[in-house]
Amino acid sequence: MLNSKFVIYILSSILVLSGCAAPLKTDTVSFNSPSSYKNKQEIDGLQIAVVPIDSQEKSKEIFGTDLKAAEVLPVHLIVQNSGSKEFEINHQQIFGVMSDGKYTVAYTLNKTAEHVRKSSIGSTAVAGAVAGTLAGAAIGAGIGAGVGYAGGNVSQGAATGAIIGGATGAAVGTSEGLSDSFTVKFKQELANLAFEDKVIFPGDIQQGFVYLKWEHYNKIRMKVLNITDNKIQELMFDVSVMR
Repeated sequence: MLNSKFVIYILSSILVLSGCAAPLKTDTVSFNSPSSYKNKQEIDGLQIAVVPIDSQEKSKEIFGTDLKAAEVLPVHLIVQNSGSKEFEINHQQIFGVMSDGKYTVAYTLNKTAEHVRKSSIGSTAVAGAVAGTLAGAAIGAGIGAGVGYAGGNVSQGAATGAIIGGATGAAVGTSEGLSDSFTVKFKQELANLAFEDKVIFPGDIQQGFVYLKWEHYNKIRMKVLNITDNKIQELMFDVSVMR
């Protein structure tokens, strides 16, 4: 009876932990053409729009969680080349601009993943993995106790079951390990939708996200290279960040 109660307690704990923060899990992105956004700008047939993902609902729709919990602001870049020239956008030359004129450089994928790992999103993922291991041990102990009871040695059966159950729980709950492996997983998820450096050829529609520190920016600064004419142009997009 005691083992059964303990198993129920552990499983209940997992449910509580899993409810603390939603996991980071990217999904397909839907978007409109750049021309439909108010801050759209155009260079020689290249149209660009910049959209901060600042609502909880939109962040959960795209990333499976609210990235504000990690103080990360995803910014959606949408680009369409209706002209005849080739362009390149360097994601390292994209900055958030504050009302006082201060610039904030976009995070690298590594740094973004680190922030997610240190936030409640990451701690909940790790806690859930640990709880999975404990649940495996508890369930194994309960099964082992039943086997031990049938064989006349309850304590030994429970101990053996706990070892087997713990190994099973580890395989299920922490097969990806802890800490560093979670950071790697978060990076992979963020990379799925990252803009990074892109060459935009004639006829292309490109989109993706850069990740900034969460601040109330009023502009996004971007540098665009016209590869065909070997010209560089700096653009400033008006934005507003809610919450």
